Amino acid sequence: MKIAYRIITPILAVGAVLMGFFLKLFYFAIGTADESLSSIVQLVGALGVKTNYEFSAYELITLLLGMEPAKEGSKSFAELAAPVMPHIISFIVFFVLTLLMFLAVGAIAAATDKRNVVMGMCGGGLVLCFICIIIAKLAFDKVLGGELSLTDLMGVFSENVGMQLLAAVVTITSATLSAGFYAVFGMYILVIFWTVLTNMLIKTPIQVQKKHRRKKPMKNLSAIIHR
Repeated sequence: MKIAYRIITPILAVGAVLMGFFLKLFYFAIGTADESLSSIVQLVGALGVKTNYEFSAYELITLLLGMEPAKEGSKSFAELAAPVMPHIISFIVFFVLTLLMFLAVGAIAAATDKRNVVMGMCGGGLVLCFICIIIAKLAFDKVLGGELSLTDLMGVFSENVGMQLLAAVVTITSATLSAGFYAVFGMYILVIFWTVLTNMLIKTPIQVQKKHRRKKPMKNLSAIIHR
């Protein structure tokens, strides 16, 4: 069981890091609460204009490292996201720490038998996840409060006229953490349960009870012959 733990736990850790980096991390939806404008939103959506957006950690870092706006003369993403930039940077820092913690969990599990240390580190990883949730909530409140210009943000991603029309009549109606974050969160919990189960099996291994049947004594060969 110890060997299985040393093999499976690092695999779970590396898988969690990859999911956290490449799966979608943020989800945004745009729309309107005004019924008179809902038909415009539906029309523009029917023309192929997206109303739902998701970003992975990889895509977000790419944007922050200098993605040029689609429309010449427009501001960059970093400039447009200035009201929430401290939150974005804080989230990235703590989320990277969360992923690094998982790599450390995998290394400790593979190199030692200190499973209690692994559980403690997973607990620390969950604390980092909760900090990320708080930071994201603060950022989402500003986004939903209209502190970002949706029209200018659309210019970063597309020059589509329909996109610009849509931006003029809608707002961001939903902003949440997405699958990538909750995959990392869930994997921490999974590793904790896996560690507890491993400790239980090592302390009290499952043993298969063998039933011994009493063999019948062999009859004396000479007695059989005399019969």
